[in-house]
Amino acid sequence: ERGAALLALLAVIMLGASWFLLSQLNAESGVMSAVKRNRNAEVLNRAKLALIGYVAQQAATTGENNPGRLPCPEAVNSIGTSDEGIAAPRVGPPTTTTCSSIGRLPWRTLGLEKLVDTAGEPLWYVVGPSWSLTNSTSTLLINSNPPAGGITVDGQQTVALIVAPEAAMNVQTSAGCTARNQTRSAPSPTMDARDYIECFDSAALQFVTTAPSTSFNDQAVRITVADIMPAIEAAIANRIDREVVPALKNLYDGSTWGTSSTNPAFPFP
Repeated sequence: ERGAALLALLAVIMLGASWFLLSQLNAESGVMSAVKRNRNAEVLNRAKLALIGYVAQQAATTGENNPGRLPCPEAVNSIGTSDEGIAAPRVGPPTTTTCSSIGRLPWRTLGLEKLVDTAGEPLWYVVGPSWSLTNSTSTLLINSNPPAGGITVDGQQTVALIVAPEAAMNVQTSAGCTARNQTRSAPSPTMDARDYIECFDSAALQFVTTAPSTSFNDQAVRITVADIMPAIEAAIANRIDREVVPALKNLYDGSTWGTSSTNPAFPFP
């Protein structure tokens, strides 16, 4: 009887220890997941701020004929070369004449180091076709009533999307997610976005930021019109002060208008 009681007591102790160990492992797993998400969030936010800063800087640059344009994703011909991280389109060698809406983040163009997520994967980037140059000779019109974006993320219009792809996974079919066993090899111009980004429609540029864990492990940050327009408007206001106002002053300070450079007159509306 004593032996049976000891065995029963030992079984209770072992069950308790197993439960405690399992709960600790689950807790640590949750902590690690949160740490990874926080780390990815920091990297994604750095990329977002750099992207907005780049757009503002370009918009304020004299001679920029498409102020407000976003850079294209990394030029595919540059992947694996010393020019990796440069946005398309670009002159060569190697030459890339067209702009894809989906590709890797052009980190070198943005003045960043090569940002990676917690799986060591470079960030990916999606840009709306109405906010980028489709080729090296195209033009763009962004004004105070800008295009919505051209990308749909969780049902909302978005100008651009930056994605931390995390590790490759066997994507299971679910609502909005197509099954795919992601395979990744050495970076090359033939990389397929479906091996990095899950649950998206490349033709319609529709994306999600949440999905069942068996189908999705990406982490993403959106860039909206509200995020980017204040920076563009401030850059253009500065450029008007530097370029347009002096030209108007020079035109309307002559004797023809009965004024002087110290008391210039502007035309009636």
